[in-house]
Amino acid sequence: MKHPATLLEKFFRGECNEVEKQAVTAYFAEHPEALQPWLTEESWHSFHPEHTLSTDVSDKMLAVIESRSWQKKKVKTIYYKWIAAAVLGAALTGFVWNRYHHQPAMPIAAATPVTRTVMVPDTYVQQANRTRKIMSIRLKDGSKAELAPGSQLKYLSSFAVTGREIFLTGEAVFKVAPDKNKPFTVHAGNLATTALGTVFKITAWDAAKGPIRVQLISGKVRVQPDSLAGIKGLKTAYLLPGEDLSFDPVKMTAVVNKTVSTPTKQVIAKPEKEIFTFNNEPLANIFRLMSEKYHLTIQCQESTLADMSFTGTFDSSKESLTDFLFTIATLNNLTIKQTHNIIYITP
Repeated sequence: MKHPATLLEKFFRGECNEVEKQAVTAYFAEHPEALQPWLTEESWHSFHPEHTLSTDVSDKMLAVIESRSWQKKKVKTIYYKWIAAAVLGAALTGFVWNRYHHQPAMPIAAATPVTRTVMVPDTYVQQANRTRKIMSIRLKDGSKAELAPGSQLKYLSSFAVTGREIFLTGEAVFKVAPDKNKPFTVHAGNLATTALGTVFKITAWDAAKGPIRVQLISGKVRVQPDSLAGIKGLKTAYLLPGEDLSFDPVKMTAVVNKTVSTPTKQVIAKPEKEIFTFNNEPLANIFRLMSEKYHLTIQCQESTLADMSFTGTFDSSKESLTDFLFTIATLNNLTIKQTHNIIYITP
């Protein structure tokens, strides 16, 4: 019985019912050479039989194939030998189906995402004051820098995370937020000024404009020379309120001075334990208030105090009026002098 081509095509597409499958399988068992037109090199490599035939049937089919394929290359003989041996049964159906339909790829488990820590490069942040007024800068740790015109600050973007170090060119007043675990250090020229919680002022222009000056307003700071200045014999200095250190970068020498001389003792009526709190208060208003409370004269030109203000507290039981006014003057680059009951404040 010779099967029509349409039935064979239907069989190789996997569309035959059980009766048709048995008929075609029996036909190929008797005529294995009929498989040749349907076999390709690709289907051979993709075929993996699931079942084997009985020895009698496979030997019979092998003999037929070898008798018809002896003149062909050895690789072809092996090719038909194994295909014929696997045609019948459920294995043939699987092979044919693979011939016309690519089997779906085996599911692959989704790769578990690997979490990687991306290291962001630490870069420097620069802030420069190109105006004619003092520029107020709030740092990440809560500290505040009052930057003078023409001055510049530089610090790492990780400031307040890995440490608190600043590089200054010019002049600035620093109000340091307390943090005992992260000292606040300002590098200026050959000096490094370190504080935990205090207010101090640093002037560090180039050598042609004069020495580097560190003025302590409140608290305590340590002024340490760099390796070059250390080789020249400069020692670490600790400043107390009212002291300043003047460093000559040419001669590599430093001198510590008392910035404000002790005023002549006077009888000044002062309120006992009175506390004054100011929030961005204009300096002119503060000076008028202090003049009235302490019954003394504070002389200044209010036009020079424009845009100057102060935020903070004055506790008369903890500091003198002179010290309080000196702090305000230093923060705003003003000069203060006292003669008897008259205080002079000038730019």
